[in-house]
Amino acid sequence: MTMTKIILGLLIAATSLISCEGQKEEDIKVTLNYEHPRQKEYPEANFRTGARPVMVQKHHIDLTDFIQKNLYDETDLDENMTGTVMAPVNVQLEVQYKNYTFEEPQIHYESGISDPFVVTHNSPSTTTVTVPVSVNSDHPSQVVDTDNETEEIVETTVTTILLWSDNFTRSVKPSQIQEQTYKDFWDNASSQTWDNISIGNPDNMTTCTNSIFINDFLRNKDNASFEVYGLYCDGLYWTIGKCGWGLELSAFDKQRRDCACLNSSDIGYTIRPLIGNKNWGGVGKSCDADSQTLQVILQK
Repeated sequence: MTMTKIILGLLIAATSLISCEGQKEEDIKVTLNYEHPRQKEYPEANFRTGARPVMVQKHHIDLTDFIQKNLYDETDLDENMTGTVMAPVNVQLEVQYKNYTFEEPQIHYESGISDPFVVTHNSPSTTTVTVPVSVNSDHPSQVVDTDNETEEIVETTVTTILLWSDNFTRSVKPSQIQEQTYKDFWDNASSQTWDNISIGNPDNMTTCTNSIFINDFLRNKDNASFEVYGLYCDGLYWTIGKCGWGLELSAFDKQRRDCACLNSSDIGYTIRPLIGNKNWGGVGKSCDADSQTLQVILQK
């Protein structure tokens, strides 16, 4: 029994000696280097743009071995970001930092790990450690509340319009410039496909929505033998042919040939500035018509 007590005493003494030589009580002061925008309302908290503000209630550090990550001590920091831990001397250490919010005290909000450092017996009583911190993307404050958000789907329709418009004077033959402008319009139009076509004057237009008909005559507009006679489309009969030295496009309430002359009482829309005389077309009367603006509008 006496020998047992002596051995135990020696063991206790030896243990005390190791503890005294191998550890040192050290004040750790933590400074934070934020890797994300600071929150203005609460300087000690940070948040992702668009997330709700948060307030940090606890700053916690673990003192660990830099290599093996063994935990030596842990503590909560005070309002000065300082805490006291027992640190082993002459060992590479690191501080693992986490903070927690009032709303979610069990889930860390920000975290970071310091660069390695060493505490010796000659170290000052307080060691200052800088920790780069980042926000936990899984923290509830970083999740957008979709319950209160309405997803708005905006549908955009893009409409392409190609317009020919020119002013014609009664009993006056179209000028060369007017003729060339009309020809250039159809050359440009034939390089694309279209859904509908409208003809007439700004106060009275008629429309055909038969895209097959429209694109077929555009492909064949320079074919001298190509002609469409009285194709019914959207309430009127459409005629395509050559009148004079170029394209005529007309729509009537009944089937008619190209180069026809309509009276003012007739229902018809005639576009033919390449006829080579004063009968360039018009809405209603198509020979020696009153002065007016004629238009062709292609749309898709």
